[in-house]
Amino acid sequence: MLTLICRTNYTVKSDLIAYNLPSHSSMNVYTAKWLTMKGRGFAILMVAVFLLPLIPATGAQNPIFGVSLSCDSPAEMDVSPAGYEPVEMICTIENTATVGATQIEITNEWSGGATADMLGATGEYSVEAGESEEFTVTFSGTTKQPSSNSYEFEIFATVIEWNSIPLNEPLPRENDSFADSLEIATYGAVELRINDVSTRKVEAGSEFSINLQFTNKGNAADKVRVDIANIQDLKTQGFTFIGSEFVAEDLEMGATSTLREIKMLAPSDLDSTMSIDLQFQASSSNDASADLSEITIPVSVEASESSGTLTGGISEVGEDDLILYGAIAGGVILLIILLGVVSRSIRKSSAKKSGEQPAIEIDEPETVAEPDEFDDLFDDLDDFEIESDEFDDLLDEF
Repeated sequence: MLTLICRTNYTVKSDLIAYNLPSHSSMNVYTAKWLTMKGRGFAILMVAVFLLPLIPATGAQNPIFGVSLSCDSPAEMDVSPAGYEPVEMICTIENTATVGATQIEITNEWSGGATADMLGATGEYSVEAGESEEFTVTFSGTTKQPSSNSYEFEIFATVIEWNSIPLNEPLPRENDSFADSLEIATYGAVELRINDVSTRKVEAGSEFSINLQFTNKGNAADKVRVDIANIQDLKTQGFTFIGSEFVAEDLEMGATSTLREIKMLAPSDLDSTMSIDLQFQASSSNDASADLSEITIPVSVEASESSGTLTGGISEVGEDDLILYGAIAGGVILLIILLGVVSRSIRKSSAKKSGEQPAIEIDEPETVAEPDEFDDLFDDLDDFEIESDEFDDLLDEF
């Protein structure tokens, strides 16, 4: 039996360590080398063991080995369909030891579930004494989720090895942590609906209304408002409003308003038909940058009969109507001409037949005719002779 005594590079009361090895064992050489390489680390470890009880239990930083973790607070996540982007957060770990590199492990606790995820808050980093290292944590999530969602998380940085010495029981692991929450940003989105978007034809001075509905498409309760974008132009043209000039309603996420209406009075005393557009816009009160929902409805205001002129009335008649009216008038004129020609031909034919038969004379008592007040009116007709007409040959057969 060979007794091997190895002297370490530190001095304490028990500075001799005895190992009993068989004199014929081949482990003698390897044991001596192993003790030489590990002697320094073991000595430092023993010093750390003796110093640890001297550290106050007030949370002070371990002077032998330690870590510090700090992170930026994450920005709110935009989950709108048009503006969605993952959120990045920068974290920094620092080896607070004065000597010796540390191996730092990053772990986390996350409450994201199925609608959000956190990546990058895991792994191991080797950091020299007094140095620091950065890593990026990325948050992602589903779009259109409610702004009321909030995701708690905590990131841990733990020293698992110092100066190539694994740390575990009985030596406590030093660690630091960062806790915060990921919040969801509020966004607005609205949808305006008007079932009938055809041209409204109204009379001058008459009342008419537009019925409409709107839906909150954002991710939070919102006050949706509908205005007429060109309202000043309408007022200039003579339109007036009966009641409110806009409509608004508080709506929960995904809710649709009741059927609303905007009443107005068309301008009066028009000389001709006036055409103008009603430009409706629905907007979100939560998000001024949200897209507007717009619908345009044409309006044609016809002049009243009392104020209209002949020219104005003609201008309102379409081209097809003018052609129809012209054809009817031409037909009536042609019918009158034909009736006149036929009537004259019949009279002429009757006159010829009466001329061919001998006249029968009837004796009548002689009476003295009294002068008639109408005789003078027809004296001029005796000198009037009807000449042959160009239509006579056409109607000889009658």
